[in-house]
Amino acid sequence: MKRMETSQKSGLLMMSWQKSASFCLALFLFWPNFVEYTHAEDKANGAAMAEAQENAWYVPEWVTSAPYAPVFQVRDTLHKYGRYAPKTKLITIKDLIKFHGHLCGGLVEATCALSLALNKLFEDGIIDRTDLRIVSNNSACGADVASYLTGARVRFASHNIDNKLKGGGFIVQRISTGQTIRVRRNPKVYPTEVKAQMRKIQSAKFAPKDIDLFGKLQWGYARRLINTPVEKSFFIESLADHQWPEPVCRDLGRRTDNDYRNNP
Repeated sequence: MKRMETSQKSGLLMMSWQKSASFCLALFLFWPNFVEYTHAEDKANGAAMAEAQENAWYVPEWVTSAPYAPVFQVRDTLHKYGRYAPKTKLITIKDLIKFHGHLCGGLVEATCALSLALNKLFEDGIIDRTDLRIVSNNSACGADVASYLTGARVRFASHNIDNKLKGGGFIVQRISTGQTIRVRRNPKVYPTEVKAQMRKIQSAKFAPKDIDLFGKLQWGYARRLINTPVEKSFFIESLADHQWPEPVCRDLGRRTDNDYRNNP
């Protein structure tokens, strides 16, 4: 009887040891993945917390609440040499401020102008950023918006520069169809005091208060734009058989990372 009890105890101990060994082995194999997953989750939570803490201080409430502040639904590829992504992205003025560096009248003006042109080229509301090229002037603000919204780049000759285009002026083409749109600002909407104050600062004969006044004036202009239907602030026209200008940048090669977007 004692031998049987001893044998049973030994068997139970053996089973317990085997279970412990199996658990330890599973933990050893799984632990790196668990740590990596936890680290990734912590990073994601950290990014979300940082975004919340940042609280987008650089985007005034009058921008986010404006009834005509443009929102762009864009389509891109999933990765380099990839097919079209299964979902679209949304771009707002907030995204453009992050890219450009600040909120200004030129940024909002370009955003509104291009919303009119792009909605004409993509009437379903989904803008294919792999299928666009654009001409803008060399404005720091407008050219940044043009590049971000269209995916066009000067170094690939899909973003061209023409300084004959004045403020709010762009030529945009949907490459696959050849459809070309020109958009330009209605001269009546641009406040003359903004340009006058800008020239005063550029002359180097200004006081600190002039910088503050210029900021107030251009933000006032931006605010009026996004509280007005874009059709009232900009003119749009179709350009038949438009001859695309020669690139201003030397030949640095063609962009190829989107060439496989239609592959099965």
